[in-house]
Amino acid sequence: MRPLARSLRAFTLAEMLISLALMALLMTAAAVGIHAAQQAHAYNSEKADLVTRARGVLDRIARDVRRAQSVAAPNDRTITITMLDNSTRTYAWSGAAGGPITLTVVDGSTTSAILTDGVQTFAVNDEDAPTYSIHLVLAGAKATTEVSITATPRKEFF
Repeated sequence: MRPLARSLRAFTLAEMLISLALMALLMTAAAVGIHAAQQAHAYNSEKADLVTRARGVLDRIARDVRRAQSVAAPNDRTITITMLDNSTRTYAWSGAAGGPITLTVVDGSTTSAILTDGVQTFAVNDEDAPTYSIHLVLAGAKATTEVSITATPRKEFF
């Protein structure tokens, strides 16, 4: 028969502390990895939203410019488009960081709408007239996007 002490052998305190320390290191590494993945997901989601919003605004402006009877850029933050039906559409930014781009339509009555906010830059360049270059920078809490487009009046693409 065996002695009782040998058959009930257990881990020593040192072995338990070493295994707990290794487990703590593994759990910390897993937590850091999960946190990094969450941060990357939040950044990528916001970036995709900003790109979608910026492209939508610039595509709308470019479509109006291409269908325009005439276009004027009274300053580098405003573009006024006179359509073939003599209605006007003015896209403007106040210049305040994080402010909105507004669209004002005059066609017998006047209506205004905010197209997007979080605008850091909205620049209209008419140096290559009749072609207009429009540059837009949107910023969110975690990401920023920068989009540009070029359009020429009466040059629709189908």
